[in-house]
Parts: sequence; structure tokens; C-alpha cells
Amino acid sequence: MLDHNNPQAMRLSLLREKMRGDGFDGLIVPRFDAHMAEYVAPCDQRLAWATGFTGSAGVAVITMDEAVLFIDGRYTVQAAEQCPAELFTFRHLHDEPLADWLRGLKASNKVFGFDPMHVSLKWHAEWTEAAQQSHNSLVATNNNLIDALWLDQPTPSKAQARAFTEELCGETSSSKRDRIANELRTAKADVLVENQPDNIAWLLNIRGDDIAFNPFVNSFLTIDHDGTTNWYVAQEKVPQDLSAFELDGVQVRNPASFLSDLESQSQSGKTFSVDPAMGAVAVQFAVGDEKQLVKQASPITLAKAKKNQTELQGMRDCHVQDGIAWLKFLYWLEENVQSRFDAGRPITEMETVEKITAFRQELPGFEQPSFDVIAGAGPNGAMCHYKVTKESNSVLDPSAVYLHDSGGQFTSGTTDATRTFIFKSQSTAFCENYTAVLKGLIAVNSLKFPPKTYGHHIDALARAPLWAIDKDFDHGTGHGVGHNLSVHEQPQRIGRAINEIGLVPGMILTIEPGYYVAGEYGIRIENLAEILEEPSGFLTFRSMTLIPIDVGPILVEMLTDTELTWLNQYHQRVRTTLEPLVPGEMVHYLHRVTAPLSR
Repeated sequence: MLDHNNPQAMRLSLLREKMRGDGFDGLIVPRFDAHMAEYVAPCDQRLAWATGFTGSAGVAVITMDEAVLFIDGRYTVQAAEQCPAELFTFRHLHDEPLADWLRGLKASNKVFGFDPMHVSLKWHAEWTEAAQQSHNSLVATNNNLIDALWLDQPTPSKAQARAFTEELCGETSSSKRDRIANELRTAKADVLVENQPDNIAWLLNIRGDDIAFNPFVNSFLTIDHDGTTNWYVAQEKVPQDLSAFELDGVQVRNPASFLSDLESQSQSGKTFSVDPAMGAVAVQFAVGDEKQLVKQASPITLAKAKKNQTELQGMRDCHVQDGIAWLKFLYWLEENVQSRFDAGRPITEMETVEKITAFRQELPGFEQPSFDVIAGAGPNGAMCHYKVTKESNSVLDPSAVYLHDSGGQFTSGTTDATRTFIFKSQSTAFCENYTAVLKGLIAVNSLKFPPKTYGHHIDALARAPLWAIDKDFDHGTGHGVGHNLSVHEQPQRIGRAINEIGLVPGMILTIEPGYYVAGEYGIRIENLAEILEEPSGFLTFRSMTLIPIDVGPILVEMLTDTELTWLNQYHQRVRTTLEPLVPGEMVHYLHRVTAPLSR
């Protein structure tokens, strides 16, 4: 019997009552909002409201007698802690997807509701086909069922947009719009439909504060093949003084008319370019005739990924600044972890979050963190996307491992890095695992590769040292990073899954192999790297991150001469760059932690 004093049980009960009244046998609840964003505003945390799961990727299906949560390997431990086992069952988002679940249903003639603004064209097609195979169906809801029940749902942000000038980004908005219009003509499409706020921010040279950690304005946009642009944004987000903006030729329209405008335009026979993976299926419903859709990745997405020289220099500059904050943080850890623990007032995870943020706030151009700091002491480090809470706030025990993953949004760019620390000697098994992770980082960072190489081609290089000792990690090896935009940027990535986007100069990716032992510790070492072209025409990575790597756990005998040289040269670059910029008392520490290793 369900405990109706449990908020999750109560919410599932309310949802089932609402579903029954609206004629649905099940409800599909994605983590996505209308912008298919990884990070969503508090008012769009519908999956968290329904299930308690607060991770950044997932989808739930709720029926009258079952609630199934689909999450990936980053969130296995977190989901189990946040979602009671008596209420939920769990499946892997990619290995056991919702389509397979729908296809395998024994019951038939069941109707599953979904909000068409929160489901992509791709997911809708897959789920519909799967449901039909088991003689069931998907039907769009008229309104979001959760919104009808969420009585204290926060209101959307009213923060005003900010201009992001050509001086900061290196290209005018009109030039970008001309480029995208030309892409549309090549694709034989009349109108691009855009719902991704980072794409819109890049195109219009704007930034905003609608989403924590992401300088976005939640809005929609269309651009015609002649460059005519409609920006669907709440009026209160548009400042009265637009003199600093580049909105000539851009018509500001009410977001409430977004779908109806598409419907009107479709009646004149126009074709619409829509990203099937990121565009809402509501767009397809508004257009009506699927033949009028050109389903392709948004041309803005790829254009944004190839950074120009102004953006690249900005990213390099902010990583120097971030390196200063990190070095101050590492020095503070060294000075305080053991002494505070011995004095009976140990450092806590929350304190480390506050400290790294305070060090960044001292730096010019720092705006906000680029994501929730992952401050994982001991077992908490085994949760890839762990977020400390008052209940989980652990102390930094010098005998345990500490994993720290954080980054910043600077006016000049975006940072993201992870380091794993030990304060006392660890087991040989741990050191072997740590060294294998480091070898994977070095393998990718030092790689030369030809044009037309894809992320999935090189993913195995990061895993091979772990595979050699029968280990692996269940997350991607690297993701794109934006320029004062999303810390998880499409479309470039390094991972097992096939990614049809070739790696090209100007792209920026993380390289972050790891290894995790549930209930014990996590290991991850992450650098940001830009792709450069060699004189030969081959490509290579160059680390932007300038942070010492903890050498304490390294088993030097496991490193090849080439790997040892890479590590020493990297540390020399860190030392040379940061030495003139850090307080004098830290110079000796910097020299010590970046000193060359030898056999």
C-alpha cells in the first residue's frame, strides 16, 4: 500500500486521477522543457515534481499501476536515492529506452499522453512506432497535466536580455543571419524554426538570465531564407533602450503566437527547417503537412560550434583566470583539510562549493558558475553528477578521495574542469585506477588525427587503459563547450554513440575519462581542449585548462615515456602561465605540484 504521507506517492496519485479524468492510461514526462534544454528553469522542473529525480537527463512514464524512470549511467545512484524503490522502477535511458518499453507492452489499446512542446520530433516518431507495434497509441495533451496540479509552480523569469557585442563575439548578428539564410537556401528551405536558447543567443548576439548557469533568454525564433527574422520573446524581457543591441531587421513577437504563425505560414506552402532531435513535435503538428518539413540539424548549431578567433582567444583568456581560482582552491585544500580535520572542524563539501565560487568571484569578467559544483567526498564522488545538499553534506576526511568538478561563466568564455585529490596514500588498486584514467586523458589530449574524424572514432582511446584492467565508465568522454553559452554544447562530442559531426578546427571539447566505485569513491580528470590544425593538415587537441593534476596517486611505472613527457610538459605550461599571476606565497606551492616526475 502506498504511503500517502510521502509527497511522491501523493503526486503520483494526483497524476493518475488527472490522467483517468482526461482519458489517458499513461503519461510520458520528459526532463525537457519547450527548448529541449539540459538546464531548465524552476517552473519547468516537471520531471522532478512528478518523481523527485533532479538529474539533467531522463524521462518517466507513469501508468495507473507503474512508474518507470529512464536515466543514464551518470544517475544510477542518484535516482535510487531520490526515487523510492516501492514507487519506481528504473531502466537505462539509452540501453533500455522508452521505445523498447512501449514496444514490449503486453496490454493493448492503451493511450499515453504527452505534451507536444516537450517531446522532440525524433522521440515522437520512435515512441509512436513502438506503441503501434504493441497496439497502443500516443495522444498529445491539450495542456500540460502537471501544470494543472502543481499549485506552487514558480513563475517564469522576467529577466531582461543583455547585448553581447561584436567586440566580445567577433561577428555581427546581421552577418550571422546572412550566413544562416544562405544555409537555408542551400537546403531548399524557406524558414528555419529555432527553439534552442543558446542558438538564439549566438545568432542575435544577446545573453540573458532565464536559466541558472546559462546566460540564455528562453524564447523562440524563425528566420526566412531572405534573412527576415522573428524573435518570439516575452515583451518584459526586451529592454526599452535597444541602442546596444543588433536587432535591426528583427521583429519582436509574442511567444503565444509562435505556433499559430507557423500554421499560417504553412498554408502558403512554405517549407520549414526543423531539427528533429531538438525541435518540438508541436511544430510538426502546427505545420500540418510533414512534406513541408526539412528535417535537419539546425545550421546555427554547427556554425556556433566552430569558434572564431575572438571567441577562441576569449576562451583561452578565461581559462587562465580559472586556473588562478583553481590554484588558490588547491592551496587552500592543502593548508586546511588535515589541520581542520584534526581540530574537529573539518571542511565540508558545501564549504568547498562556497570557496571555489568565492575565488572565481575575485576574478575580472566572472559572471556565475557554469553548472552546479560537483563536490564529491568519498562515496559521493561515485555519483557523476552529484549535487551536495544539507542532508548529503559530507566532510573531507583526509583518508578519503575527493572529486571536484566545477566551472565558470566569464564574459570572455566558459570553463569546466575536474580534478581528483588524495590527502593521504591510497590503496594500490585505487592508484592503478587513477593512473589508468590519467592515461586515457593523455591518450586523447596528445592524439593527432586526420580531417573527417568523428568523436566516436577516438572514444576508445580514453577507455583503453581502463579496459586493460577490466574497468570502464558509463558516460561520454567529452562534450562541446560554448563561448559564454552552454557548458554542454551540441553537436560535437566524444563518446561510444555514433556522432555524425566531424571534428574540425575551432571546436572546443572536454576530455574527461573517469572510474567510479559505488559506495567508495569516484575518479575523473577533465581538461577542456581546442582543436587545432597542424601544418600537415592533421588535427590535434591543445588543452585550454591550466590546473595542476594531482600526481600523488600516479603509478609512474604504468606511464610510458611519451605519457610522462606529456604530463611534465603540461605542468610546465601551467607553471609558466600562472606563476606571474598568483600571490607570492603560492609560487612555491605551484612549483612543487607541477614539478617534473621521473622514474
